[in-house]
Amino acid sequence: MTTLFIDRKGLMLRVDGAALAFYDEDVRMGTVPLRVLERVCIRGDLQLSASVLGKLGEQGAGVVVLSGRKRAPVLLMPSLRVDARRRLVQFALAAQSDFCLLMARDWVAEKLRGQLACLDKLSAKNETVRRRLQADVEVVVRAAAQVEDVPDGAVLRGLEGVAAAHYFAALAKVLPDSLGFRGRNRRPPRDAFNVVLSLGYTLLHFELVRQIYLTGLDPFVGFYHEPAHGRESLASDLLEPLRPLYDEWAVDLFAEGVMRPEDFSMRGEACMMGKAGRLRFYAAFESAAKGWRPLMYRACMDLLAALGAARGETEGFEPSEMLLLERQDAVADCV
Repeated sequence: MTTLFIDRKGLMLRVDGAALAFYDEDVRMGTVPLRVLERVCIRGDLQLSASVLGKLGEQGAGVVVLSGRKRAPVLLMPSLRVDARRRLVQFALAAQSDFCLLMARDWVAEKLRGQLACLDKLSAKNETVRRRLQADVEVVVRAAAQVEDVPDGAVLRGLEGVAAAHYFAALAKVLPDSLGFRGRNRRPPRDAFNVVLSLGYTLLHFELVRQIYLTGLDPFVGFYHEPAHGRESLASDLLEPLRPLYDEWAVDLFAEGVMRPEDFSMRGEACMMGKAGRLRFYAAFESAAKGWRPLMYRACMDLLAALGAARGETEGFEPSEMLLLERQDAVADCV
């Protein structure tokens, strides 16, 4: 089965027999067979009729419409035959501490490996930097070695917290003093690097929320992060291994001069990114996100497979394909 992701303005969707057809100013651009669709995600302004929604519903295909700056879903018509089954398994396993710990260990272990890879890359620049980071790196190494033996989520969170403190302390030793970074802070971020971290983590979080909806799971029910009002805990779970990749990219943003200290100013205790900086940041982020999105998709597919394996399920837990309609040539390729 396939998820169709439409991110192009001005298209018109019509039903043409057993296919979904795409038109641009009455010119037919391509079709996709309805029978292969599991869900359709719409992220641009386009036209479609009630008959299209009705036909998708008859085929059991879900429709997700994303709108606004955070691209939060404003309409969800789930493919109940698939989604309901997946979510029931998700809810049941989220109540089992052994399964939650198993998944959490994997995510945290991958995150710590990513942190060590980031620090190793920074240390490789010269021997002086390596010596400055050595003590902090050793703490993260010890934490990574203990992950598989932690008895519960609380201990795992404590271990992750200790590693994070030393990881960010190491980053502070390689970032320019002009950024004023002394460690992780937020709500509000109080220096330029923390502004970039918080903004990027937020954008990645909502990319994961979208991907989780497309997978047919509930983003609010996680396995490592406990349920909290208004928090997509599963997205927070899946974000953990991606953070070091983003951190490394954020360091490079300043090293390469894409972002500069003068792009930021203080308003009370909060550090703010100026308009010129935001324009450069969003352009750079969108370019980098093209490489991160496949990782998010794979994380969701791996989780789906783990859920099915844990409950002995096969039907409805197979990985799905993603079909992206973004440019005119991409649409034409679907004919």
